[in-house]
Amino acid sequence: MRWEEIAGQDRAVRLLKGALARGQVHHAYLLAGPEGVGKELLARTFAQAANCEAEDASARPCGVCGACRAIERGNFPDVSFHMPQAELLARGLVSRADLEGAPSKEIRVDEIRALARRLSFAALRGRRKVAIVTPADAMNERAQNTLLKTLEEPPPATTFLLVSANPDALLPTIRSRCARVQLGPAPEEALVARLLRDKIPEAEARERAARAQGSFSRALAAQGEWRELLHQIEAALAAPDERAALDLAEACGERDAALEVVEAVHAWTRDVLVAQAGGDPELRELGETAREIGARVSTPALLGQAGLCADVIEALRQNGNGRLQLERLLIGSRELRRG
Repeated sequence: MRWEEIAGQDRAVRLLKGALARGQVHHAYLLAGPEGVGKELLARTFAQAANCEAEDASARPCGVCGACRAIERGNFPDVSFHMPQAELLARGLVSRADLEGAPSKEIRVDEIRALARRLSFAALRGRRKVAIVTPADAMNERAQNTLLKTLEEPPPATTFLLVSANPDALLPTIRSRCARVQLGPAPEEALVARLLRDKIPEAEARERAARAQGSFSRALAAQGEWRELLHQIEAALAAPDERAALDLAEACGERDAALEVVEAVHAWTRDVLVAQAGGDPELRELGETAREIGARVSTPALLGQAGLCADVIEALRQNGNGRLQLERLLIGSRELRRG
């Protein structure tokens, strides 16, 4: 991975690349931005550039030296990744047999203490020790307070990279000790280019990019899954009782999953409003469905639904309960449509 391969995040790249070039690297950075825009990729690239073995500093990271390859594989001794057990399991980095009991969805205090002990030793191979915590908001309060002690007296030649789509969930004292690097939604053309590299037909690539809201992960998601989700949502909103809505809220009750559903409803509501006004919705393959819904649901109801989506998205980003917020959206939207 090279700096120039991080699409659509020029300002963030300039900040970190420039800090390395000047030899003025901060001891902690908070990489903040929406899901799927390249925060972890940027963190890994920084770690590679900080330890790359290329003689020409301007060519770092080279992506081919021993250090760059080891960091890419996750086995470089001076670069460590820290995430909840549930995320490690989901990525196939551990097996269930490696865990005692149910996998934790938090980064716990014992893990941060172990990290602090590890960082107290000198670098084994690289020039700079790098600890990547992702998602940083998965640290519980005790873990954050323990990390705070290390951030107040950081070990030499060490950089923490805290990756978060929900930085407000971190303690203010943690945020105040980090230099914030803000990432924004990726440009649509960057999403299209990425999909074309995966041999996605151009028309489909442009449709996916248009509805991905600047997120590479959403753009890369299976098209059929998106359509199926929207069909489930509409079925729940049109059902004679609330059972389907409550079942959907329970099935997608994890905060991240709930946020994805609500953002899908938000984008879909805009599509229906566009179709209602006689325009072409971004999700063209569901254009006929959008027009049909626009013909039977009033404009005030759809505008109210869009506002409710915005409120629920904000609540979820403030660490609201996923299931309760999704119930709030689905039940509220049903009431709006019924007048």
